[in-house]
Amino acid sequence: MVEHGFRKAGVMGSSPVIGCIDFERIFMSISDTTPEAMRIQSGLYHRMSPAKKIEMIFDACRTGQLLSMAGIRMQYPSASEDEVWHIWAKRHLGEQLYNKVYGGRG
Repeated sequence: MVEHGFRKAGVMGSSPVIGCIDFERIFMSISDTTPEAMRIQSGLYHRMSPAKKIEMIFDACRTGQLLSMAGIRMQYPSASEDEVWHIWAKRHLGEQLYNKVYGGRG
C-alpha cells in the first residue's frame, strides 16, 4: 500500500482536511517550546471548533499578506496603495495567473 503524504506528515484522522497534525512529534526537534506547553496547545487546538480553526487560518493568511505588503511599501516607497496591492497580487499569484486574471495591469 502506498503511504500518502498527509500520513507521512503526521496527520491523523480519516482525511487530511479534518485530521489533526501531531505538532509535538513534528516540531519538537525545531521548537524551543517545552513538551508540556506543546501538549496544552495541542489540547486547545483539539477542542477548538472548526469555525475557530478556519478563522485562525484566515487571520494568519491576512497577517502574511499585510507583512508582505509592508515589505513592498519599503521597497517602493512612492507606490500607491493600488500599486502595492497589484505588486503583491503578481508575486502571490505568479506572473502567468496574474496576467490571466488582471490582464497584465500593474
